[in-house]
Amino acid sequence: MEESDVQHLRSIGLTDQQILSTVAITCVFNFMNRLADGLGVEIPEGREAIMGQWLSDAAKGAQDWLLTSEAVPVS
Repeated sequence: MEESDVQHLRSIGLTDQQILSTVAITCVFNFMNRLADGLGVEIPEGREAIMGQWLSDAAKGAQDWLLTSEAVPVS
């Protein structure tokens, strides 16, 4: 990611906090995938249905804060 990427995200309305959150979430997923691959973790049979439910439209609504242009207060 370069400064021009950050500038583009700002130009479409994302706040610095939203950009940072997106980068941090991406880094965590990257780390967890590499860790799981390195340890040889295999997903048990039937877990795909649980993932499908987690990625459903209802669950996506819980992530709306990440896509809004309003700053989210940090507690």
